[in-house]
Amino acid sequence: MMNSPFQRAIQDIRARRKRAVEEVCLIVEADAKQLCPVDTGTLKRSITHKVKDEENKTLGAVGSNVEYAYWAERHTPYLEPAVDQNQQVIINRIEEVFQS
Repeated sequence: MMNSPFQRAIQDIRARRKRAVEEVCLIVEADAKQLCPVDTGTLKRSITHKVKDEENKTLGAVGSNVEYAYWAERHTPYLEPAVDQNQQVIINRIEEVFQS
């Protein structure tokens, strides 16, 4: 049965999981934009996120597609600190998905 209570529960958890990953990506993205070095503002404007939802996992990524983003991260870190300073928020949000 495709609409069994078990299937609905799985779909609900999957939707909440995706929403949680989206939320934490937005938080990390916002902090990365605040922390990134600014000369022309191109790097800051280019920072974005993407969420990929698969059957058994949801992946989130925050980054930039400008050529010098890697160099900027190595010399004035902005992505890694944005993740580090939100580590507990990320853990808490993911735990909430499975406790609800």
